[in-house]
Amino acid sequence: MYQIGIVIFDEFTDVDFFLMYDLLGRTLDSWSVKILGTKDAHYSSLGMSVKTDGHVCEVTEQDVVLITSGKLGVPAALNDHEFMSALKLDPNKQLIGSICAGSFIIHQLGLLNGCKLTTNPAAKAALTIQGADVQDSPLVIEGNIATAGGCLSLMYLIGWVAERLYGPEKRKMIQNQLIPAGQLVLFENLISSTISSAVNQ
Repeated sequence: MYQIGIVIFDEFTDVDFFLMYDLLGRTLDSWSVKILGTKDAHYSSLGMSVKTDGHVCEVTEQDVVLITSGKLGVPAALNDHEFMSALKLDPNKQLIGSICAGSFIIHQLGLLNGCKLTTNPAAKAALTIQGADVQDSPLVIEGNIATAGGCLSLMYLIGWVAERLYGPEKRKMIQNQLIPAGQLVLFENLISSTISSAVNQ
């Protein structure tokens, strides 16, 4: 049973967290999911309160760490010493992923120095100014680190995690519950080719 930690903070983007949590929650026999933050609960951009299961320092105990996003939440998190100092990640031992502006956190931690990454298209310029090599791609994979750009690219990010841990059949089991009627083949081709391209780029 793998351990997956989802990192949140105040003003996180609702769809990024809830879709991520929902996708991972569609299988109960493969991994356990913990919500990690610096408080007992964090509030989303739309005011939803989400209780945490532990402190962000517990990321060291996770096999997979996924960082959420937030237009206002990420800048605040980057300036939160407690948050950043506790976020000790090891890409040699863990799978690490981010959605949208979560890649700013990975970049500031220095985990992708000299490597490619992606983010929300609206945030590309700001991340590029910081010296990051930002790609116009929905998913960029560098070793054990994956960054995804755009909320719906969560399908690719979670698909990558599922494939790395259990293979493509696990990914299909999760994603096929969400595919619009009559478009299963269309989405399967899109998701599988996107992940494959990101792995082999």
